[in-house]
Amino acid sequence: MKILIVDDNESIVSMLKKFLTIKGYDCTTSQDGRNALDIMLREKFDVVILDLAMPEFTGYDIINELEKSGKIKEQNIIVLTASAITPDQSDSLQKQGVKSCLKKPVTPDILLKVISSCH
Repeated sequence: MKILIVDDNESIVSMLKKFLTIKGYDCTTSQDGRNALDIMLREKFDVVILDLAMPEFTGYDIINELEKSGKIKEQNIIVLTASAITPDQSDSLQKQGVKSCLKKPVTPDILLKVISSCH
């Protein structure tokens, strides 16, 4: 299973990639929102783990661009954010096509469960 990890925090990207690789996933990473969007439009991933709060081009920007282009339905996006996210914001993201919204820090078991539910 191919996973794209998108987060501007290098240590989070590194930790998630190590953990998910050990669990048998093929991981690609990006620490830049625009770069991540380009990757998502070029390649097919089974799951995208997406941070919302990134500088310049945020996770919200990625979701909005995918929605505008009609490509969001092709993505299994799991939002993983340290930002405060209200139930209304979570509902809105899920209406746009996000599969799940998780708050950092998330336990490994919960993350794996949500990843496996995307299939």
